[in-house]
Amino acid sequence: MAETDPEHARAWLASLPLADSAETAREIYQALYTLNRQELDATRRFELMELYIAPVASVTSSLESYFVRAALPLTPKKRQLAEFIRQLHMEMAYGYKGCLQDLEKQRRRWGKKSLRAQALVRALHYLGEVLLHSYQVYMPYPPEVWREIHAIYQYAAGHDLAQEVLDTPAPVATKTTLSHEYLRILLLGLNNPYQLPQGECRQVQRFLYQWSAKAELKDTLTAAPSAGYFLIDPATDSPPIPFPRDVTFQPGQGLRLLDAVELLRSIQFFIQRLQQGDSARVLSLGIDCLDSVCLDMLQRMMRSWGQLPRRQYSRIQRSGPAFVCAGIPALHFFAGGQKPFAPPAVIARREIPDDRVILPVHIEEDITREVKADEGFIALDEPVVVGPMPMAERESSVTLGEAFRVDRWQIKDTAPKGLQLVRFGSSHTYVRVGDAVGIQQMDEIGRWSAGVVRWMKSPEAGSLEMGIELLASGVKPVAVAPVPNPEGRDYQPALLLPAIEALRRPATLLLPRGVFAPGSNLLLVEDEAETRTVRLLQRLEYTNVFELLVFADVIPEQGRG
Repeated sequence: MAETDPEHARAWLASLPLADSAETAREIYQALYTLNRQELDATRRFELMELYIAPVASVTSSLESYFVRAALPLTPKKRQLAEFIRQLHMEMAYGYKGCLQDLEKQRRRWGKKSLRAQALVRALHYLGEVLLHSYQVYMPYPPEVWREIHAIYQYAAGHDLAQEVLDTPAPVATKTTLSHEYLRILLLGLNNPYQLPQGECRQVQRFLYQWSAKAELKDTLTAAPSAGYFLIDPATDSPPIPFPRDVTFQPGQGLRLLDAVELLRSIQFFIQRLQQGDSARVLSLGIDCLDSVCLDMLQRMMRSWGQLPRRQYSRIQRSGPAFVCAGIPALHFFAGGQKPFAPPAVIARREIPDDRVILPVHIEEDITREVKADEGFIALDEPVVVGPMPMAERESSVTLGEAFRVDRWQIKDTAPKGLQLVRFGSSHTYVRVGDAVGIQQMDEIGRWSAGVVRWMKSPEAGSLEMGIELLASGVKPVAVAPVPNPEGRDYQPALLLPAIEALRRPATLLLPRGVFAPGSNLLLVEDEAETRTVRLLQRLEYTNVFELLVFADVIPEQGRG
């Protein structure tokens, strides 16, 4: 049973213990499920649905805390909870869609225009929340959600409702239009959500509440040959795609153009201001985060929304095991023959104030160039759910040291610069998007490669898939310390990645994020070799946890005493 009288429903919702979020959420869900399957007057249904907005927002916010830094794949209970949160928002969307159906049945289609517009924008909002909660825990979004989102906008645009100014649902209290709500959902889906660090999707959504109006929907399918244009096909169950080149479209297909060029200009302006030292607080970004975190997030937006259609690279289907460790210290341990890290002995050096930097081969001509976007990782296609691994291959992780472990994964396929891996069952290594990982394949025993996790997805309970960009093979463990380091106490593990001549990339150092800045000098010790002084030059790659930097040897000027 569910209360259908608004006054009694308001009193019942007010009596619920919001502190007991799990039990309260279950009762709210049961009430919504019942309401959505009863015959009601459209106005009364809408009034009842409005009463549920604040309680649903409250319990959802509380339940989301269970997923902060949650390891993947989710435990069965956490995955069940994630699916419940999505279904709760799905029932909210169903309720508002029911208002439209009630209006149709009551032959009031051309009356109550404001009510129809409010119901449409609410339904769209909650379908967007279903997508958001899927992205946050790296679960595939439910089928047909994108198709329904497109259909709602199509309906609204066809009845002149897309531009009507309305109030947004809680907890964001602002004015919006259905067109702007649609744009926010499209842009979030275009932001490579399965490649974002944990928790960043919500920050992107808040940014878009402030700035999505800079983007524009157009009915004319003409796009300049530059980045920032996307094609929307309402017949597909998917987000937009980068606008294809040299393609002729037939009229009557319902296709639209998403123009994000002006939004990209605004983001570029914010990036420049942050790089010049301005605080994120004075830029009115709509989010509350550290300046460096905001800068990283904005740069990821530029890469996602400013992308051109990518070249298609063939993938090679492969099978076989691969062993994975996570983090620079773990890769240092295994690449070094499973030897615990110990600071090297101090070798006496002369302090010479004037020195010259010896640049590596061909770095002089390349050091000031920007790294081209299409030289980065080419994301693999949407992963396909595979059958369960035979029990004989479900090996538990092997402990290879006091603190470091490796897990056994299965290779699904390979691309020119990466691997797609899949694992069934729990993992003993905590891996996130943006982490540096070590990979050892069966045909490279004793040889470790360094990679970075570009995306993750958990297509079903107990399974996890991830895309790895390979940074280099045959990494070498080294020790680094800042200059000066008179007592030799400040050494820490790092990794030396060999030069890749085919890419004209010199040797690089893989270091923890934010510890050393470009332009600083380091002491570098490789094996038992003499200590070298090197200077960090250019940052080629970085994530929340590591950065990859080009370096050069610092050689004392001859004749200096």
